[in-house]
Formats: sequence, C-alpha cells, structure tokens
Amino acid sequence: MTSMTLGQSQKLRDAVRGLMPLAEDIFNKVRAASQDDVGVTRAAWSIQDQAAADILLAAARNHGLTTRQDAIGNTYATLNGMNETAPGILTGSHLDSVAKGGNFDGLAGAVAGVIALAAMKKAGLQPGCKLSAMGTRCEESVWFGIAYIGARLAVGDMGRAAFDALMRLDSGQTISAHMSELGIVADDIWHHDHVEITAANTKAFLELHIEQGPLLVEQNVPLGIATAVRGNLRFGDGICFGAYQHSAATPRRLRQDTVLAVTELLQRLEILWHDIEDNVDPSAVFTVGKIFTDPSHHALTKVPGECHFSLNFGSTEQSSQDRFEAAIADLTAEIGARRRVRFVMGAPVGSSPTPLNPTLRSSLVQSAERLDIPCTEFATVGHDASIFARAGIPAAVLLVRNNDGSHNPDEKMAMADFEQGVQVLAATMIELSNTKNNAEVI
Repeated sequence: MTSMTLGQSQKLRDAVRGLMPLAEDIFNKVRAASQDDVGVTRAAWSIQDQAAADILLAAARNHGLTTRQDAIGNTYATLNGMNETAPGILTGSHLDSVAKGGNFDGLAGAVAGVIALAAMKKAGLQPGCKLSAMGTRCEESVWFGIAYIGARLAVGDMGRAAFDALMRLDSGQTISAHMSELGIVADDIWHHDHVEITAANTKAFLELHIEQGPLLVEQNVPLGIATAVRGNLRFGDGICFGAYQHSAATPRRLRQDTVLAVTELLQRLEILWHDIEDNVDPSAVFTVGKIFTDPSHHALTKVPGECHFSLNFGSTEQSSQDRFEAAIADLTAEIGARRRVRFVMGAPVGSSPTPLNPTLRSSLVQSAERLDIPCTEFATVGHDASIFARAGIPAAVLLVRNNDGSHNPDEKMAMADFEQGVQVLAATMIELSNTKNNAEVI
C-alpha cells in the first residue's frame, strides 16, 4: 500500500476541517426538510428522503464531484481515480430515518462520504481508483418490514416477486407506487444490467455510522471500528396460553398462570445469556421488548390466562444463536408441561452474523493511529455494510460517538467527533485506492 506523504496528509486534514461548515449546512438543511413534530421522519421513497438525496447531491456537485441517482434512487457522488478501469471503492450509509427519529442515524455516513471526497479534491489528491460516496434508500425495516432494501437491490440480492410484494407499513401502498411518486420507474430496476455493485467492480465498502449504543461514551473514545455485525434470532409474538381463574379461589397446584410461566422462561433465558456472555461470547445481547396481558380480559382478581411477549437474541457467533434457539424450544416445552400452559412461539426470523473484513478494519485502525485519534474495537448492530459483505465485497464499519442512543430525537453526535471520523475515513480511502490489487484488501 502506497502511503501519503506528510504534506499530503496534512493537506487532507486541513481540507476536511475546512469543510466542516458544509457538513453542518447539509445536516441542517436535511433536518429542516424532514422535521416532524418531534425529531425527524424520512420515510423510504418519500419526499423527505428524496429531499435529503437532492441536498446531498447538490453539495457534492458544488464541490466538483460527479453525481447521479440510480434506478433504485440510491445516490452517488464520485471522485475519478487515476485508473478508471480498476475496481472502485464505495463509502456511504442510508438516507431514511425511523419515524420521529434522530438526524444523524444513516445521514452521518452519507454526509461523511461526500465531505471525504470533496476534501480530497480540495487537497489536490487524485486517488488510484474511482471513489464514490453512496446514499442508500430504505435501510430501516420500519417502512417495508425488511431492512437494507436499497443496498439489496443495488447488489442484486432481491428477486422481482419479493420486491413486488413489499407494502409500506404506514401507507399500505406498494413500493412501486411510492417510487413512482418520485419519478422512479420500478421496471427500470429489473433490466438485465440492473445490478449496480458487484465484487468485480467494487474493491471495498466503508460505512461511517453513529454508534447506536453507549460504549464509546462509556469509554470516552470518539471512534470505534466494528469487528462484526451481529446476527439476530427473533420471536416477535410469542404467546403463552393458560386459563383465566379466580385469584382467591384457585390454589397454586391448580393454576395455569401464563405470566409466571413467561416470567420463569425469561429468568432462565437471562441466566443462559449471562453464561454465554461471560464465558464464550461477549458480543451476546438479549432483549425482551414486549410483554403484556390482554387488557380486555386481565384484572386484579384474575389469574392471567394469556400472555404475549417477544424475544430478541443477538450475537456475532452463529453457535450462540443456535444454542439460544435450542434452549427456547427446550424451556418452553419443560415449563409448559410443568405449569400446564402452552407456548406458541411462531417461526423465528432474523439474520446470520456477518464478519467484517480484517484488512479493512486494520486499515481504519492504522489511519486513526497515524492521525493520533483514539479508537477502540467492538461488535456492532445491523448496517448496510453487511449486505455488501454478503455480496463478497470487503466491508468495514467506522462508528462515531453519539450520546443518548439512536432511533430517537436525542441523538447528539458532536461535530468534533464527526470530523475525526471523516479524517480517518478519508485517509483510509485514499490509502486503499493505491493498493495494487484486491488481494491487498481481502
């Protein structure tokens, strides 16, 4: 890998710093275009996420980058390289948000890519290969029930039948109908050459994203490099059926209490989680996001005869997910028989863990070290990068410290931290562009 000279590195750093007002301007304009009564809402293929796309592309064009929008609605801002036939490097993240969410989830990565490329141009640096900053559509699963749709379509990881079946959950309209409102013709996606991004034409995908948990804040470190994307095992609507009985007239031996049965299940699953996390897999996480009885039947004086709940287990290790799934089957059978209740879990959904490219991770760490920017490494949650990794494209995720979590209006990414993230991203991309071949990345 060919390194920048000290002078080139300093020019790039100065250029990134000088473009921070542009970054703030983009964030502010997109926030104004998607402001909700609380937070921001950029639904997938809506006028709000299209506004974000247009604002981003206009800023890129104004700073000398070539821009376009593909048949899907994904955006690209490109800085040409010395070797135009060589596989290019992509960076970016998503333009949509959850309803009434924060302004930085996804958008920070899309903006970072444009700023990084504009800084290279400003610093007079031409990369070895083409570099593109991408804004993907519909990463959030809240809009159509599945995540990463823009990225999936870009790499050819979705068939026409599955696409046509997608309905936006808030409107009940098809994905094609929402695209049509923006002038995007769904049929154009399905031409024989609709696959935009392949392992043959893309050397690497780097995604900057705000951290969505508290680890960087806890450790007082501005940046993190993700080791892997957690997979997950999810039961969205588990139900325990028992019997509604008089609370004062029914002794314990005759009760069919669903709440106590579910409570025991959760307690024993938590014990298993602790064992997995403490002994074999520190990436393991377990969440019970929903638990409730039926308000039309429950009462202070009734033994609860029905209880609904959800289970969500995540890990970077498939063996941990398999162990947890087996335990759920065993425990529901055992507790159900002993307490005389019946668990109906439904089919699980989820995803497999996705390892991130060790060479790219090392490149990000080395760039941070050269720039004297503290960073740490840990597993992350689902991001578009996982789709590119599954398509055979080396991928990595750079996380930026963010107070108060994400998917809420209180995201608080400091611009100083964002600048450091862009510094590392830009330096890594220019270095990677000068690798002789893909083998140096892989």
